[in-house]
Amino acid sequence: MFILLLVTIGAVAGEIASSAECEAVTKRTDNLVKTSIPELVVDEFSRTTDELAFMSGFHNDNSQEVGGVTSAIPLVQQEVMPNMAILPGSKGVCIRPAINIIIGYQSLSVFMDNEIPRRSCIYNAIFAHEMHHVSIFKDYIANHQKQIKQSMDDKFNGRAYYFRSIFEAKQYAQISGEATAQHLTEKFISEVNAEQAALDTQAEYSRMELQCLPAGHPM
Repeated sequence: MFILLLVTIGAVAGEIASSAECEAVTKRTDNLVKTSIPELVVDEFSRTTDELAFMSGFHNDNSQEVGGVTSAIPLVQQEVMPNMAILPGSKGVCIRPAINIIIGYQSLSVFMDNEIPRRSCIYNAIFAHEMHHVSIFKDYIANHQKQIKQSMDDKFNGRAYYFRSIFEAKQYAQISGEATAQHLTEKFISEVNAEQAALDTQAEYSRMELQCLPAGHPM
């Protein structure tokens, strides 16, 4: 079982006007995408069966037993580098924006049911299942870093833009960064959730139960 927590941000788009003169006076900076994977925290003793059911959203479903929960709080941070140049004679402001992105997780935790005997077969099976969830969270970031970098390069493609004032230029840079982070976060959440949900199937739960049945137990 897994949960992913998210707080979203809002942003609006802005209109821009390009200028050949801006191409000559603004520097070009590469976009950067860095990853952040925190140390895994394993909590084996603080959560009861009911608490884990509540965490997972199954507290109203008596047919679903929850022995473990993997929790991740996503992290998407952005900083737009405006690369600003003021044109002489109060003619306006040029920027050639680039973006620095950090994507990953603020925290990554596994919570185990403290009512299940430690190191029993079913405990070990549930723990292995939760560690599979952990691997999915980590692998998503590693497998998508290049794709995210390409997406940032497509969005912040090195073009230079003209604005009438420093305020307008900074506002465009801020809104562009927030809108990009919003889109990236939503895509990140949607895709990693889909990968996690593919693991939490009835077939997987049945496999875990069957592997811990005593020898000769009727199926």
